[in-house]
Amino acid sequence: MATSKPCQKTSQVLPSNFHLPEKQYAGFVIIEGKAEVTDYFDSEDEAELELRCLEKRLSYETIKTIEMEGMYPERATIVEEKYQASGRTNGLYTGLNMQDGEVSNNPT
Repeated sequence: MATSKPCQKTSQVLPSNFHLPEKQYAGFVIIEGKAEVTDYFDSEDEAELELRCLEKRLSYETIKTIEMEGMYPERATIVEEKYQASGRTNGLYTGLNMQDGEVSNNPT
């Protein structure tokens, strides 16, 4: 059976409520719609530490997603190559695909 990459992943600390001053915090890791939750803690820092432990147990950092690839990853590579070849240093990528037109280097 072939395995495929998940579409997305999320890791964050969330409060138990948003409308009351008394709240607790828990860490949430969601990978392709499957949620893993830490226990609730009185401080956000404690929940953050437990979230890091949960991420380690799930190997969160090593999971590659389709979302990380971008919509057209090859397009970004092509545009960057054209930018480098143009000799520009102004950070403007506008007009790189124009073959016979000039693009101003004036940043204003």
